[in-house]
Amino acid sequence: MAQQTRLAARVVLVDPSNAMLLLRSHDPTLDNAPRWWHVPGGGLDEGESAEQAAVREVFEEVGYRLPDPGPAVATRRALFTYLGRTFWQFETFFVARVPNRPEVDSSSWTDIERRSILGWAWWTVPELRATEQTVYPTGLVGLIDGWLRSGPPAAPIRL
Repeated sequence: MAQQTRLAARVVLVDPSNAMLLLRSHDPTLDNAPRWWHVPGGGLDEGESAEQAAVREVFEEVGYRLPDPGPAVATRRALFTYLGRTFWQFETFFVARVPNRPEVDSSSWTDIERRSILGWAWWTVPELRATEQTVYPTGLVGLIDGWLRSGPPAAPIRL
């Protein structure tokens, strides 16, 4: 099976209580598909920067108009199969503090997002440390814990 390369932007939204928004998803084309939690985000459109994609994706997936995604704080390379296709995805992560906890608005979701996204929740670092559920990226707890303690790293870290 041929692998496709995909660039993506992901945003960790952090509310005033230091909780972060995670979406719960699965591959709707698989019977008994595994489920996982992840931060909002997705693929870059042609000609779009990671920052532009981050702002667009947060609006599309959360319904929140993010004024600025802030600096890139991490990168990740992930190999996965979704909807019957295999991807090498190169992700850029941003962390953005929001002034209040926005309600997720699904009105801009695509058909595949409606079939893939099973729900959402706000998680704290201790809750993430304690969970046995699958959360991507696996380095999310360390990334956010460091960001909350010291602010953004001088250069993006590799997850």
